[in-house]
Amino acid sequence: MPIHYTGILDEYQTVRQQAGLFDVSHMGRIMIEGEDAIPFLQQVSASKVAAIEVLASQYAMLCNPQGGIKDDVFIYRLAPKKFLLCVNASNHEKILDWLQEQQAQLIHTVEVIDRSQDIAQLALQGPASIAILRNTLGTTIDHLPPRGCLECTISSISLLLTRTGYTGELGYELYVPADRALDLWSALIVTGKPYGLKPAGLGARDLLRLDMGYLLYGNDITEDTTPIEAGAAWLVDWQNNDFIGQPVLTKQREEGTTRCLVAFELLQKSVPRHGMPIFDEHKEIGQVTSGNLSPILQKGIGLGYVLSAHAHIGAPLFIDIRGRRVPAIVVKPPFYKRRKS
Repeated sequence: MPIHYTGILDEYQTVRQQAGLFDVSHMGRIMIEGEDAIPFLQQVSASKVAAIEVLASQYAMLCNPQGGIKDDVFIYRLAPKKFLLCVNASNHEKILDWLQEQQAQLIHTVEVIDRSQDIAQLALQGPASIAILRNTLGTTIDHLPPRGCLECTISSISLLLTRTGYTGELGYELYVPADRALDLWSALIVTGKPYGLKPAGLGARDLLRLDMGYLLYGNDITEDTTPIEAGAAWLVDWQNNDFIGQPVLTKQREEGTTRCLVAFELLQKSVPRHGMPIFDEHKEIGQVTSGNLSPILQKGIGLGYVLSAHAHIGAPLFIDIRGRRVPAIVVKPPFYKRRKS
């Protein structure tokens, strides 16, 4: 995936105002299917997988025995006992190997199949995305709910269309046979041109997700951070006493944690970056995990872990930016709120 095509800021503004097309085929795609697909997934993920309806999806976290996040994934239920997992590119091999190990140890009647090479993935994001798809799918697209899935045909190409995304705008992911991905890309670019559609790259994607406070694996979450510390306790199925990492997460829920992930805004014009120290008035209390200047808000924004006593909305912070402590304040994400369509 290129960093940019026409330029990061141009692509960012295009997605916010019209639509951008991303090639996100670097992500991993793993199929889980078989008689025990649901109990298997409910053991390896912290989510209530059984609650996902057919042709719907769920954002979920896979944890290690210490409660650390092995990956954050999207789980798509394609049939009663057939699921597609979209995993982070950097974790693809790790998660594939781990799922196969769990399948062998748990002795479930389930298959773990890597489909990353034969299924490509495009993301059509932005307020004009629905109008672009309406050209081919008609008003059917109007009835697809958030996190819904639709098996459809676009330009004679059969694919899975899902209403998910990583930008904060109305958007869709398109899972397509790899040998037809270029055909679909080209068709969408032609169809979308009157609507201002442009290709978009990794740089714009990172700015867009930060506006929303969306987590980036390797920065904001790792195997050394838990869903509780990351502010993602809402993803955990607390009725399930059998998922990997459950005892640790339950203890953290009951007793609290020493650190928490917070969203912050700078009170002076500057740019926070990953790794910068966070201070209170006297001492270092944490570190920035993601940060940048939001083009649409024109202010420095970021995420970072701080001692729990400083994790409440309105708490004052100072970000050490090249030796200068810039005042900031803890805020409730998202930083940017999408206009209603």
